[in-house]
Formats: sequence, structure tokens, C-alpha cells
Amino acid sequence: MVKIFLFTLALVAIAGILLGIQILLKKNGKFSSQHIGQSKAMRERGIHCLQTQDRLAYNDKRNVEDMEK
Repeated sequence: MVKIFLFTLALVAIAGILLGIQILLKKNGKFSSQHIGQSKAMRERGIHCLQTQDRLAYNDKRNVEDMEK
């Protein structure tokens, strides 16, 4: 039981150290954003986050209702 715990602890420590090294070696020293709205590839495809999609759909619905009047 203790061997498994120590092995797991060592594995997690190695992963943490490797992530720390990645941060040190990157240009700005931080990870890129994982949000959909801040991803250049997603923006190029026209994919937005849920809040933005809801706002766009709401505005489109209001525009259609205004045009019908």
C-alpha cells in the first residue's frame, strides 16, 4: 500500500515539475487560454462560446421581429 502511494506521489510530482518547466520555457511564461472565444482557430471557423451564441441568436431574433413589423 505504501509503495503504491509513493509511486503515485512521485508520478504526480514529476508531472508537476514538467508543467513547471513548460511554463518557464514558454515565451510569456503562461499557458494559452482554453476558452473557445479566445481561440484563433475557433474564431476563424466562426465558432463562439455559448454566451456569445445566445447573444447573437437573441439579436437575430429581435432583428427578424423588427423587420416583420
